[in-house]
Amino acid sequence: MDFTYLLISCTPTKNVDVANTLQELSGVKEAVPVHGAFDCIVKTEKMPSEDVSRLVISSIRPLDDVRSILPLRTAPLLVTS
Repeated sequence: MDFTYLLISCTPTKNVDVANTLQELSGVKEAVPVHGAFDCIVKTEKMPSEDVSRLVISSIRPLDDVRSILPLRTAPLLVTS
């Protein structure tokens, strides 16, 4: 289990509202509005990918102002000698 980051595109000018809504969801560790190619970045709690999928499908995707979601799974750091 690792963190997943969700890069979210929103309806224009709604990134703060979406971030505030997402911050209240169970499984969301942090949600922040940003400017650039995406409008909001979400960091999930450490959970299996199946639980992240459930969170996205049941709680995030149905939000009116969410346009698209790009999930990024974290990878373990490799220590080289």
